[in-house]
Amino acid sequence: MIYTAYEAARLLTRPMAATLETCGTIARHELNPLRNSFANRAFSTLCEVPFRVLRDYPKQGFNVESGDGYYREHVVRRLPFADLIGFDVPDADARPKVLIAAALSGHHATLLRDTVRGFARDFTPYITDWRDARQVPLADGDFGLDDYVAYLVDFLETLGPGTHLVASCQAAPPALMAAAVLAKRRPELVPASLTLMAGPMDTRVNKGLINKVADHVPLKLLRANNIKKIPPGFPGSGRRVYPGFYQLAGFMLLNLKPHVRKHTEFVKDGLRGDADAQEAFRGFYDEYFAVLDMTESFYIDSLQRIFFEHHMPRGVMTYEGESIDFEALDTMPLLTIEGAKDNMCTLGQTEAAHALCPNIPDALRRHHVQEGVGHYGVFSGSRFQNEIYPVARDFIRAHDKG
Repeated sequence: MIYTAYEAARLLTRPMAATLETCGTIARHELNPLRNSFANRAFSTLCEVPFRVLRDYPKQGFNVESGDGYYREHVVRRLPFADLIGFDVPDADARPKVLIAAALSGHHATLLRDTVRGFARDFTPYITDWRDARQVPLADGDFGLDDYVAYLVDFLETLGPGTHLVASCQAAPPALMAAAVLAKRRPELVPASLTLMAGPMDTRVNKGLINKVADHVPLKLLRANNIKKIPPGFPGSGRRVYPGFYQLAGFMLLNLKPHVRKHTEFVKDGLRGDADAQEAFRGFYDEYFAVLDMTESFYIDSLQRIFFEHHMPRGVMTYEGESIDFEALDTMPLLTIEGAKDNMCTLGQTEAAHALCPNIPDALRRHHVQEGVGHYGVFSGSRFQNEIYPVARDFIRAHDKG
């Protein structure tokens, strides 16, 4: 019912959004003789603020910059819930392959555009491009945590031996699961190295707000409140999902003050006529507000097994009904990266991956804490490009056997 009401409200406000967009466009147009007047800037801002509340935010493009434009993207493997995307970097065949596992936690994989841009400098990057569940027909089946692992296994098989795996945020647990599954079933396909960036490997460590909520809110309540049925009008109509607009509201409330501050600054920049600052704001929030629906199975599986019952650190994680043996990983280099100011995946939760893999030699391990960055700064922004990416690059190069 709530999803249907949301869609009805969205459709009813399309004319108003279109009107506000047109007025704002005219006000900012370079041929408008009053463009630089204070009154016109105030009018433009007055139009754009409510427009940005009402507008749709479609999935953005990866648009990974090359020297003279953007690297061309191509679909390497297509599955119902995700595509394996490759990027045509120069001398691709001569470079080590890096598969970037994007989190499936509300945002599209394009949120990792900056991550891809970093790895494209020295490697041949690929990324898991997860599909919005409302675009997947019911006939294509369900998708849970085991399916995420199966997709990673499939993509690693597609790319072949010697592929390095990099996982961000909530992709970290299934990435380690996939590596351990391959160690038993297809050891030649175990990632040439595994880099885990700000991922919840053991959420009992240094509990943040999300983890404390998990301690006090029953899973049944989260299922009852957060799971909705996709209304008619979409390919996935009837599928039970955790809607993207619910997830976005949670992201905003979790860290509300910075968002309020940024929107306040946006208004001030509009009145001052600081077009560059406003464009930077638009670029960030056009991506941040573009969200996708997550299947009920993946949402509940992830919460139960990773956040509520801590299957990985307790040694009871399974895949397709069989116990996963992380001790089977004994030759795979492992790098973990955390942000000192991360309040979503707090310090120590990603580093815990090392304790899960006791048989990896010390010479093949490294842990890096980046000062001055929060969660998103671990895989995007200037600190990532200039300080974090070089750590990952050097680690992969040191352990690449190609």
